[in-house]
This record gives sequence, structure tokens and C-alpha cells, in this order.
Amino acid sequence: MKLKLASAAAIALMLAGGAALAQSATTAAPDTTQSDKLHTLEDPAMTGPFFTDDTMTTMRSDEEMKTAWAAMSAENQKMLKEQCATTESVKFKEFCGKISAM
Repeated sequence: MKLKLASAAAIALMLAGGAALAQSATTAAPDTTQSDKLHTLEDPAMTGPFFTDDTMTTMRSDEEMKTAWAAMSAENQKMLKEQCATTESVKFKEFCGKISAM
């Protein structure tokens, strides 16, 4: 009986030790490709002028958007167009549609 109890305790310790080792092992870095693509589109400094509020849910009129677009540097315009062309996020579908048309 003592042998069975000792064996069960040893197995339990072995399993618990294995789980602890598995948690401390290094893992691959998470794939941040999509989140990196969204960074520019979610940056209020970049896209804020196209929206009427801080939550960036209500877009400005087409004329106001054209004015904000014209005020941006060519580099930022290019970056926004590239981000819109590669994003798969539904959140930016309407915004990117307007940006792509400019």
C-alpha cells in the first residue's frame, strides 16, 4: 500500500514539475503583423483630422476630408494609402474607401 501511495505521489510531482517547466519555456513572439498595419490607421495624430470626435467614429464631410488630406505631407498621404490598401479591418472600410479615392 505504501508503495502505491509513494508511486502516486511521485507521478503527481512529476506531472506538476513538467507543467511548471512548460510554462517557463520560451515561446515564439506573437504575430503582430496585422496590429502593426493598423497602427497608422488608429493613430489620432494621423487620422484625427478626418473625424469630428475623439473616438474617431464620425467622419467629416467630403470637403473637410479633402482639406485635411491637402494639409498632410506627401509622406503621410502615401503611408495612409499604403495602410488602407493592406488592411483587412472592417473598422476602416469606409474611411479607407474615401482615402483611396483621393
